[in-house]
Amino acid sequence: MTIRSILIATDLDAPSIAAARWALEQLAPGADATLLHVVDPPDRPSFGEHLLPPREEVESAARDYANARLRDIAELVLGGVPRCEVRSGKPHEVIATVAAELHSDLVVVGPHGSRPRTHKFLGTTAERVARSAPAPVLIGTNPPSGPARRILVPVDDCDITPTLLAWTRRVAEHFDAEVKLLHVWSNAVFSHVASMAHATSPSAEAARTEISNELHDVATQWLREMVQTGIARNRVTSAVTYGNAGERALDVAESMNADLIIVGRTGAGLIRAAFLGSTVGTIIHGARCPVLVIARPS
Repeated sequence: MTIRSILIATDLDAPSIAAARWALEQLAPGADATLLHVVDPPDRPSFGEHLLPPREEVESAARDYANARLRDIAELVLGGVPRCEVRSGKPHEVIATVAAELHSDLVVVGPHGSRPRTHKFLGTTAERVARSAPAPVLIGTNPPSGPARRILVPVDDCDITPTLLAWTRRVAEHFDAEVKLLHVWSNAVFSHVASMAHATSPSAEAARTEISNELHDVATQWLREMVQTGIARNRVTSAVTYGNAGERALDVAESMNADLIIVGRTGAGLIRAAFLGSTVGTIIHGARCPVLVIARPS
């Protein structure tokens, strides 16, 4: 796997620095890295303007502090990142702009601040970057101490799946990792299948057995098709379940102790992220491990 250019966006707190270190040491050692901090001055109430320092003075002080802190992080923590930048504006907009300017192959962000990683504490910047960046985005939540050996990949039948699987193959080979492919049937689809099974089965138990067999058959055929994408057969297992796609993905990730989740950003069904508060949003908010959000190539 070749990642030549990485943009690392940091809020200067420990979680984003840990994400940066893991990305540089484990995912893309040797990549051309840029460390970015975005100064986003808070809104100022008009009635209190006369009590506050001038905007320019506040922003200048923030930029000076960020420049000094970035240099310390680059040299003392990350072993020397050649390029550090401080810009002003809305963080997610600036990060997307800089990623486009640098033709970044990957954008790395951390969860917001140093607060505990439960789903309601993900920073809005990370969520917005995952939605808008022109490159794949790694949200570095609780990165493992070494390579990612167990990878979960929720997939669906949609237009980004080939790109998603191509990234999965490269990442799995790079980490020598095991991959679990997950497909989640919606409750509506499962209910439809269940009603058909009940109509043709002599009992509820027989209907459940029939549904279970159908799911197993789908998973087996799906695994055969995934092997054709280039992912080594001995690396891949698959699972099919039903329910809320994001919640089921988090359940599976926890049960397998996943080191990394790879998910697509656009498309239909499970991968749809027009509203990140849906499946992809649920995953990146609730995951206890890094999440790599794959964008469709521009």
